[in-house]
Amino acid sequence: MYMHCEASFNSDSHHSLLSGVNSSITLDDIRVNDKVLIKTRNSEYRFAVIDPTSHKGMLSGGALGEEPRVAFLIESRGNDADGASREFRGLRTGARALFYLSSGLALERVTTSEISTLTLVKAAERNSISLTGD
Repeated sequence: MYMHCEASFNSDSHHSLLSGVNSSITLDDIRVNDKVLIKTRNSEYRFAVIDPTSHKGMLSGGALGEEPRVAFLIESRGNDADGASREFRGLRTGARALFYLSSGLALERVTTSEISTLTLVKAAERNSISLTGD
């Protein structure tokens, strides 16, 4: 079985585009004010990191609509090559992202469909562009 995995890093726009079966962003990779674009077959989600320690951020897109909501990135779940269900501490193409949203006194669980593409936009790189572009 052939699996395609592609990762391209574009220094001009300071973002990483990750696609393919094994592309991933671990929870340790994200920092305050980083933004993650999560594309599935039919939807696009945006997660803006507020607190990387608690995996807290603002999530919008997909079934949630365009109004950002406070969310906690829990993990992503998918199947390994052997077909066994596995959890991943972060986001991975080929898996489904799991978030919990605060909804008043209750928690709401949001699970995306299978992730096809991940884009990580680092806050430090965005800040360096604005500082050096003056």
